[in-house]
Amino acid sequence: MQIPVLIVGAGPAGLCSSIVLSRFGVSSLLVERHPSTSIHPKATGISTRTMELFRSWGVEPAVRDAAMTVDFFSSVRANLSAPELERRPLGYPTADEALAISPTTPAVLAQDALEPILVEHARGYAGAELRFNTELCDLHQTEDGVRATIVDRATGERTDVHARYVIAADGANSPIRRRLGIATRGVERIGEYFSILFQADMKALVGPDLCGLYMLQGLGAPAPSVALPTSRDGRRWVLATPWRAEVQSPNALGPADLVELVRRAAGRPDLEVTVLGHQLIGIGAEVAERFREGNVFLVGDAAHRTAPTGGTGMNTAIHSAHNLAWKLAAVLSGSADPSLLDTYEPERRPSGERNLLRSRGQLQGVSGVAADLGVVYASDAIVEEQGIERPAVIEPTTTPVCVGARAPHVWLEADGQRLSTLDLFDHGLTLLTGVDGIAWRQAVRTVGRSLGAPLGVVTIGGAELADLSGSWRTSYGIDTDGAVLVRPDGHIAWRSAGAAADPAATIEEVVSRVLGLGDDDYRSGTFYVGADRRCA
Repeated sequence: MQIPVLIVGAGPAGLCSSIVLSRFGVSSLLVERHPSTSIHPKATGISTRTMELFRSWGVEPAVRDAAMTVDFFSSVRANLSAPELERRPLGYPTADEALAISPTTPAVLAQDALEPILVEHARGYAGAELRFNTELCDLHQTEDGVRATIVDRATGERTDVHARYVIAADGANSPIRRRLGIATRGVERIGEYFSILFQADMKALVGPDLCGLYMLQGLGAPAPSVALPTSRDGRRWVLATPWRAEVQSPNALGPADLVELVRRAAGRPDLEVTVLGHQLIGIGAEVAERFREGNVFLVGDAAHRTAPTGGTGMNTAIHSAHNLAWKLAAVLSGSADPSLLDTYEPERRPSGERNLLRSRGQLQGVSGVAADLGVVYASDAIVEEQGIERPAVIEPTTTPVCVGARAPHVWLEADGQRLSTLDLFDHGLTLLTGVDGIAWRQAVRTVGRSLGAPLGVVTIGGAELADLSGSWRTSYGIDTDGAVLVRPDGHIAWRSAGAAADPAATIEEVVSRVLGLGDDDYRSGTFYVGADRRCA
């Protein structure tokens, strides 16, 4: 079986990799050893940036329909029935705070409810194949890609696969990472939590207005227990309490013991409880020593594993998948040099390391909004601005945007329809210019015709695309004759505050730098896919 990209693992990172590749017209095969998506709630917080991506892919409506309504705070109590002692932010903005800098807002949806939505969407693309109950059992690299063997766990049927690239999204214990001999740095095991999934009438205890998380300090453990709602009706919850398996094995607990643990956390000895499941969870915080080995790339928890605090793990995984997938698509289409793939790790490793520290409470001075929306990339796919200091993270509400950062959201209007600047970047390299940027527009057409470089151009502020707030140039830091080049992942690759002496030569040089091409290496491709390939 020949396939451009083999994806191993059907968690959020693997599923989002499949979706992005499909949107750029790249076929992929995703295999998952389990017979279905996750049966445990796992992560629940979906960040603003992740919701921006879901919005651009058309996933947001389904997520909103299934999402819970909660306040983005942690309620500190002795137990769930006790009075609230303190309310702490979870690092997510309120809806009003988010809408000031984004076209969307964060959401709360348990991972076991999110993954089926992503599966359905991924299968809607003609070039995507997803196989569950299918395990990777062999993998070795060749000069022209990767050869792998997959096995149907139900029938035992073996299939040989030849892929140009492999995305290893196979979890924190990643068998592929171990096979490649890639070590991790950090703390493999911070501790253990015993997690109980249960149903009960919890709103009668905590009130109708739910918080995203409840921290319970009065249960006698050395660290607080946590409880969180995981269903839209507020009846399904998870209780996670610190545990030492060497002191008491979870296997020694019977059904009555599990109910008693929940009742103790609830502060109600008569609470009617239905236990749905339980598991022992090891908590760790690690980053892989390298994210790539030849034609195999680590994504998600295989590359960076965070502790649950702060809700960064799943979101970091999705953002890394997004960063890698558009680059793979550009290289496979022939529009970019393979050296573009070398920018994946230097761009995404800092976020993984930063969110690891944040999840352990060791990162100060970086807000949750900045860690989510203020990430600034530095790599060969970003063109430096001379004389302008570029931080690793910016506060999007107070700090001017810089090259490498996520392009700011500004509301625009076209043909009576409102759209965000973020809606302009999903399909390829896009040059934004002001009403006096005619020279830039002509340069883009010249470069496109002569070099076959796929490049879009958008003029903002005129009759066709109005700037509703009048702030787009200020937000992007240019004059009416300036230009900004934005990558398909929505990060600014290059900026010119004003006009250039030779716009065509400038654009040619910039595109060459961003896509890793030499002067003679431009070639035609399908990098700029203007139509959504999703099937009806």
